[in-house]
Amino acid sequence: MQGRIKSIIAFLTLAVLIAAGYIIVYNVKDDTDIYPSADTKIELYGESHGLKKFYDAEYSVWKERYDDGQRILFMEIPFSSAKFLNMWLKADNDEILDMYYKNLEGTLSHRPAYLRFLKTIKENCPDTIFIGTDVDHQYDTTGQAYLEYLEENGLEDSEEYRLAVECMKQGEEYYSVGPEKMEDLREQYMIQNFLNAYERVGKVRIMGIYGSYHTNLEAPNVMIAPIIKIYGSSVSSVAVSNLAIKEINPLTVGFCVSGLVFLLMLFIPNIFWTKNKPIGYENYVTGENKVLLILERVGEVLVTCSLLIFKCLDPLVVFGRSSIWYNPRIVFWILAFVLMILYECYWFRYFASPKFMKDYYSSLLGFPVAGATLPVLAVLVMAIYGRSIILFVSGIILGIGHIGIHLGHYKEAIKER
Repeated sequence: MQGRIKSIIAFLTLAVLIAAGYIIVYNVKDDTDIYPSADTKIELYGESHGLKKFYDAEYSVWKERYDDGQRILFMEIPFSSAKFLNMWLKADNDEILDMYYKNLEGTLSHRPAYLRFLKTIKENCPDTIFIGTDVDHQYDTTGQAYLEYLEENGLEDSEEYRLAVECMKQGEEYYSVGPEKMEDLREQYMIQNFLNAYERVGKVRIMGIYGSYHTNLEAPNVMIAPIIKIYGSSVSSVAVSNLAIKEINPLTVGFCVSGLVFLLMLFIPNIFWTKNKPIGYENYVTGENKVLLILERVGEVLVTCSLLIFKCLDPLVVFGRSSIWYNPRIVFWILAFVLMILYECYWFRYFASPKFMKDYYSSLLGFPVAGATLPVLAVLVMAIYGRSIILFVSGIILGIGHIGIHLGHYKEAIKER
């Protein structure tokens, strides 16, 4: 009777944790993002510089816009840098890109992921037009090189020359003022540069990629605030972190690292078990229910395949330099692995025991026949995390067969005892 009460408490506790997980998931708001609509003309995305998953998400969005006919991509880069990148897009080598990237050394953008991002745009979106609206942080290198290029081509009196010089002066001033004035000064210049550039491109629909500081909808003094004040509902702003941790389609196929770890936690103890079977175990195997045995084998195959091939089971987490972004559904992923850790604890206890049948079919924290119930419960919770109906059904099939067989053996052992 006492054992049943413990089991009821254990399963109720698990049910409460799952329910609490759903409450957390469906009550976490997506900050204050404004997602683009058919009326959006200025589509901004706020990133944390230098992170591959963010660049991948940004490229994915830009490729969609590019395929829809858009060509203008605003970036948090100086005027001269954007001009050089546009020249590089038309060049048959990477000489310009190499110069530009070398001059970024010491900045957050001097990362292989950023270089790959640019090259991917050239490969798949070659008609992209970069527009730079930041102050010129490389005024003495990239900026100066662009002025020399214009002078060599007799373009000293051109608008491009004027804008390049103006951006370089902004950069010089930015680095000459005190730290307490730098950010406010930069925001004012970025606002001015953005609005002027948007006028120059004819106020067509554009996409922009900036640091999340400049696109924060809750900050009154950053770049996006006056843009929204002027253009209102035609402006959208989305944190790239929300794109990078966006839920994956449950049917998306690919190698699943979490699934591999999950299976290793299942298989390794069972390999040791083959040399440490409980005393008299062979006497029980001969009487196993054939239907349950078939369900167990089918469930094992389905669960193994599902864990390895469905990408939706991997954690949606991005690690930054000082921040961690994660999808709130990760509470289910954590719970699934907590159950697997308990499963490992069960095995440690069994291997340290005299290895009788009662040790093998013992409960743990109220979960009956823990060696069978814990991994099945973990599979079901993992299926909830990934929203995978296939894995959930596979887990049910496995549970009916695996737990059914173990309960049968447990009842026999109790009778004998």
